[in-house]
Amino acid sequence: MSETAQIAEALAAFQGEMPKVAKSKRAEVPTKAGGRYTYTYAGLAEVCDAAMPLLVKHGLAFSACPRSGERGFELVGILLHTSGERLEGSLPLHGNSAQEIGSSLTYNRRYLLGCMTGIVTDDDDDGSIAQQARGRTEAVHPMKAGTRGHMFALFGQKGVPEEQQLAGINAITGAEYASRGDLTEEHAQQVIATLRQRPDAPTPADTTTAAGA
Repeated sequence: MSETAQIAEALAAFQGEMPKVAKSKRAEVPTKAGGRYTYTYAGLAEVCDAAMPLLVKHGLAFSACPRSGERGFELVGILLHTSGERLEGSLPLHGNSAQEIGSSLTYNRRYLLGCMTGIVTDDDDDGSIAQQARGRTEAVHPMKAGTRGHMFALFGQKGVPEEQQLAGINAITGAEYASRGDLTEEHAQQVIATLRQRPDAPTPADTTTAAGA
């Protein structure tokens, strides 16, 4: 008998009842044209709320554990069955700050859960994002240290908060980076060119002058 016969049967039963998760969250990021790009998505909590009770019903459980691999840190998704059978998958973790690593963990958990169980979300625009991101494979030069410093300096000069920078990078490049440090040189230069077109953030002196006028 196959070593995954029972988990395969349970997963098939789960998928027979699996709900489609609605994309009820909305995010808005600035675009290079000066406007704003709005998209919807299903958060990790929404996916878990829909999936976990049904997984339990069929003797399944999902867990995600970070580990150090040959290519760096990764998050391993584990789909377990009460028989002891299991399936595993992994995605690389990215980020330099705690915030970036945390975002990568959440992103990977959501995608691993979806990939390993077959859960889908409606109004899915991931296909169009992937289509736009194909240019990323054509630009293979890693971002230079000087370019990185210049880009981060411009973010500060333009008053873009750190928590909005990654979303802005992805909106400008059409890619789906998990960390600000992962950009190619070509994409970093694209972000820099876009940021240069934005007005600088008001300085304390400007604010004081405006208040006294």
